[in-house]
Amino acid sequence: MCGIFGRTSRPGGAVDVALAARQLHTLAHRGPDGWGVLAAEARTGRHVVTYGGPGPADTATPASSAGARGGGATARHDVVLGHRRLAILDLAPEAAQPMGDADGRFWITFNGEIYNFAELRHALEARGHRFRTHHSDTEALLLAFKEWGPACLGRLRGMFAFAVLDLGRGTLFLARDRLGKKPLYYRAGADGFQFASELKAIVADPRVARRLDPVALAQYLLYGYVPAPRTIFHGVAKLPAAHWARVDLARPDRVELGEYWTLRWEPVEGRTPEAWLEELEAELTEAVRLRMVSDVPLGALLSGGLDSTAVVRAMAGLAGRPVKTFTIGFRGADRSELAWARTVATRYGTEHYEELVDPSGVKLLPLLAAQYDEPFGDDSALPTYCIAEVARRHVTVVLSGDGGDELFAGYSRYDRARALGRADAVPLLVRRLALGTLAACWPDALAGKGTLRLLAADSHRRYRELRAKPEGLGFLVPEVRRAVAHDDAVHAAFARAWARAPEAEPTRWQAVDALTYLPEDILVKLDRATMLTSLEARCPLLDHRVVELAARIPAALTYRPGAKKRLLRRLLEPDLGTAFVGRRKTGFGVPVDRWLRGDLAGYARDVLLAERPALPAEIDRAAVRRFVGAYQRGTRDLGRHVWSLLMLAAWWETYGARAGAGA
Repeated sequence: MCGIFGRTSRPGGAVDVALAARQLHTLAHRGPDGWGVLAAEARTGRHVVTYGGPGPADTATPASSAGARGGGATARHDVVLGHRRLAILDLAPEAAQPMGDADGRFWITFNGEIYNFAELRHALEARGHRFRTHHSDTEALLLAFKEWGPACLGRLRGMFAFAVLDLGRGTLFLARDRLGKKPLYYRAGADGFQFASELKAIVADPRVARRLDPVALAQYLLYGYVPAPRTIFHGVAKLPAAHWARVDLARPDRVELGEYWTLRWEPVEGRTPEAWLEELEAELTEAVRLRMVSDVPLGALLSGGLDSTAVVRAMAGLAGRPVKTFTIGFRGADRSELAWARTVATRYGTEHYEELVDPSGVKLLPLLAAQYDEPFGDDSALPTYCIAEVARRHVTVVLSGDGGDELFAGYSRYDRARALGRADAVPLLVRRLALGTLAACWPDALAGKGTLRLLAADSHRRYRELRAKPEGLGFLVPEVRRAVAHDDAVHAAFARAWARAPEAEPTRWQAVDALTYLPEDILVKLDRATMLTSLEARCPLLDHRVVELAARIPAALTYRPGAKKRLLRRLLEPDLGTAFVGRRKTGFGVPVDRWLRGDLAGYARDVLLAERPALPAEIDRAAVRRFVGAYQRGTRDLGRHVWSLLMLAAWWETYGARAGAGA
């Protein structure tokens, strides 16, 4: 797990290597163990690479460092690759990055892990490739690209975001893993191309404008995140999951994009539940085994839910010593999840650690806002960071249960979507005329307006609104609200996912969540929270073979109203009993409403009801004051809207000072 960065110059220009090194240093938390900078001249292939230990790379210049290698110190460098290293596998200096092949033509900077690196290495050695490292997955990936080009992506089993520089052709090739576990941002323009693991590295260039995208801001207010390919800033993009990009260094303003993998939800009928369960257990065990390969200590994040429990169960069966497990709860709240986690820890003999979070954790909001780079409204970002911080005191790698809700239909909203879907028996036009008219005149203060609106909608819009907060657009100033209200771009990511999903339910809802909520919320949260503490998180349930298997399992074996994740329950019941597997899902979110009506009420007033609150100009401050005031006087549970506004304010405090600045 690392941080990657790179940039090119305009044609005929040169990269400011010192600036590039400073940009790389903004990613130091992702890789505290060392850094590397490659500076090259694409036309001649001349290059120099500099490596350093822990600490900043700000002073790294290709002509001055004692750690420099290569023969291009006097070249006009028009491309730079940078890397911050969190050493997990093959800790030797030879495994440092950027890494080149023996000829010096191909260079890679890579974030993530390739779990089948040994298999790839064996295949490449059989084709005549010579390895210079002992067991580096980076070298296996580099030589796989050299041998197979972009087709190597289909052979990879892992999580990754990487860039390969081909000095022979003068091109840069970038790719992101199938599910979007590892992030990759980029900016393309006539003045050059830049990419990075996090947005902060790109906008650290003073010439890059921080101009807000109103569509992206609307997406945040609706969904709590900004979906790919957009970012909150004009001109900077995210590479979507399962995509690659190619850039000709002579034309840095042009980016060729492609998709290399698509998840197909095609249930296979005719097999017994026992056969599916046996295959699922085998695939999950293998996915866990691959993710337990590490040269540093590892453990597991244990929520007490079915997903993380299934992972810990497999780890306990494979490990030769007690697995370290980490659980978090909320002080003063129902601690039943802590009790369930202890049950799991006891059953599988783990070395168990617990931490409690209380409202004082709100002091971390500025830190989290700075780390996420874009507004991010998921309140579980706070406990995820806290549990990562606890785990990092003991281990460098953790396995998590993320992905189980999407794969095995675990969300409670699936039950609500199914119940509301019964209205589809009435023609849509009739529902729109009757229920839509009633909803329009229904008082906002009364409960039920949202349900009327959902009943009047078609299935596409209904599920979209179950995922969104429609009231969010009301926080925009009128002119911006009018501009985005009918802009299809606001819902484009959701619409694309809906169009690609199968028609059968709940499979359609699972597919939409796997294409939107999973990569844009769940995996963003996991990556940023763990990387802020220099902790690597691995997700066995999101091994692409496990995912493809789950997409073939008939829905009847995974979902029934009130009984979700049925196969996982069958897997765990013999060990943990009916009471454990039969309880209701509780989730991992903060008790936001209780906090905002209690200990954090004053904090929310101070931030959002101030005369000049720290919010973008596109936000209607009067509307925010009315909403927050009404919320604190009323009883409706709208705390997550207030939390989203608090996170927006914290983000603006960090990034707003230079908004609009730059070229």
